[in-house]
Amino acid sequence: MNKPIDIASRVRRILSARDLTLYQVSRKSAEIFGRSSPYYVPQDFYSALAARNASPSIQQFISLSRISQYRLCDWLAVFAFSLDDILRLQILFERRRTVFLDSAVYDENQWIPWFEDRAVSCPLSAITPLAQVVKPVHAIRAAKLLRLDTRRFLYAKIGGDDVFAFPDLAPGSIARIDVQNAAQLASGLADAPSQRVFAVETASGLMCGHLRRISGSRIALCSTSFSCPQLELTVGRSAKIVGVVDAEIRPMATGPSADAPATSRTRATIHTQPLQDSPAKLGRLIQASRMRVGLSFRQSSVMSCSVAKTLYDPTYFASPGTLSDYERLCAPPRHIQKILLLCMLYCISFWDFLRAGGVVLDSMGSDPVPEEFCERPGTQNPQGKHLEPSPVHPASKGFVSAFMDQWKEIPLFIHRSLPEITGIPHPSLLDFFWVGVAQTSTDPRMENATLLAVNRRLKKPRSFWSTAPRQQPVYVMVKRDGSYLCGCCVSDRDNAEVIGQVTAILRRLP
Repeated sequence: MNKPIDIASRVRRILSARDLTLYQVSRKSAEIFGRSSPYYVPQDFYSALAARNASPSIQQFISLSRISQYRLCDWLAVFAFSLDDILRLQILFERRRTVFLDSAVYDENQWIPWFEDRAVSCPLSAITPLAQVVKPVHAIRAAKLLRLDTRRFLYAKIGGDDVFAFPDLAPGSIARIDVQNAAQLASGLADAPSQRVFAVETASGLMCGHLRRISGSRIALCSTSFSCPQLELTVGRSAKIVGVVDAEIRPMATGPSADAPATSRTRATIHTQPLQDSPAKLGRLIQASRMRVGLSFRQSSVMSCSVAKTLYDPTYFASPGTLSDYERLCAPPRHIQKILLLCMLYCISFWDFLRAGGVVLDSMGSDPVPEEFCERPGTQNPQGKHLEPSPVHPASKGFVSAFMDQWKEIPLFIHRSLPEITGIPHPSLLDFFWVGVAQTSTDPRMENATLLAVNRRLKKPRSFWSTAPRQQPVYVMVKRDGSYLCGCCVSDRDNAEVIGQVTAILRRLP
């Protein structure tokens, strides 16, 4: 975090940009909420910020946003709290159960690296370096890119216990769920398992897999690869069909234990209890969310220690006893770190958390804090000013527009999580390859692939001869004629040179 004295000075300048003084803010907060309210901003606010590790409460942040009409996420960013860290940490953790991801783009004014088409004079091969197709341009605001989306999807991280999803979806993958026409597709279910993979919500949590109809509203979630018992559910009572999984971002773990669910674990944790609405009280929401993601207090505490180390802030740590106490809360915790932590651990939407805590979200500001007070990552020119790029033209006929036509939505929420997803510390355009229609690999993991993330530092071929083909490492190689191929590495190094190991795949599901 910034030094406290710098924070106080910055807050003073931000308020001055709105012709506000601390006295005026304090008086208005008292008029709106009352002096005894947690939303009240005291006149010694600057002195309180000077205390070590001190920061406003979430209610005081709400007051600052409402009175200044600057956005809440920007006020949090001034104090080095990024709401986009919620998703980044949700993706980082390995999960036993499949969980929904908080895919909201909280800061729509943030800078996103963007690209434009290159002039391509010859037909593209089956596998092409992405840098040969597009080139980087100046960063663009997230709000402009969000306007290009023509659809909205849900996203989930596949858990290690979700045997019904395997092998279509691997543990640790990010699944994209198309919620449109889910009811229509479900109405066509037959006695045989469905070809499509469905996302189904039960009282125990989210699961993905193939469905078949038993009778009427009775359906069964079943596996096409394991002999585990099918799970019988009643639509509308013990299950809700969320949608159809149409795409996957699959991290390519390798080795004997890679790419396979934990089939030996007991399935007793799955219940067919009636579905319940989301709890209205904060403590119940925290408890229900923890149980749905399948975490104990001790496991959650260990994960909080990892969060504290990742974000370099010990305030994120919570003991098992503290986490137990949070399930009796009626209002949000005092420290913002604890709010973010609970959202990260239990996959709770930040806004849902605040609403359950009774936080007043009406009349909050919608203007971005000026760039000089709330610096956002992005490209800068030599004078240190951000360069606003040319507008995006979705009507153009290049690679970028074709990609948008195919995928309908840009998953902007993952751009800060690419190191965790790809296993590449600082991924660049050179680390990605585009896959055409005519694929050269028979690997089932490559079916309907669109993009490959390739770690160019992993050039030494490895093989695990005692494991299944789908658990072998996959490499991108370039042949003498300049064409590329992808698959388990060949032994004849004279015919092809290894570019690197594939660490993640973006692909469509049939």
